[in-house]
Amino acid sequence: MILTKYADYSIRVLIYLAERPGTRVSIATIASDYDISRNHLMKVSQNLARHGYIVGYRGKGGGIMLARPARTINMGELLGDVERNLKVDEDSFETADRENIRLVLGKALEAFTDTFAAYTLADFIKENGCAPVHPEREEQEQSQGPRCA
Repeated sequence: MILTKYADYSIRVLIYLAERPGTRVSIATIASDYDISRNHLMKVSQNLARHGYIVGYRGKGGGIMLARPARTINMGELLGDVERNLKVDEDSFETADRENIRLVLGKALEAFTDTFAAYTLADFIKENGCAPVHPEREEQEQSQGPRCA
């Protein structure tokens, strides 16, 4: 699966903001830090705001910031909101048994989206120097004590 640049930029913007909770950040700053077109990030940010992921502030001291805590932003929902045409190109497979290929690719796409849905934005960032935690290991790690030394 390959994400579009639009989805990639959407995830990058949210990660950038999640690493700076409660801080207003200009789109120009994010564009500069990621070396991405400011115009592209404007479109991405407008869509993220429309879906309630971020809020924007105009004027002096303006910028964008997360609309809600990173732990409440499901990455599967985000993917559905920003990746409108997520699909597998089954036409690229030259085979006599196209139905089996279609079935396998459909399952692969479902596994891909299900994997994203198992994570929140908080899992994509390093909080206090900690590495992201895989949801299935969270209970085990909690029983072993803190994640970070």
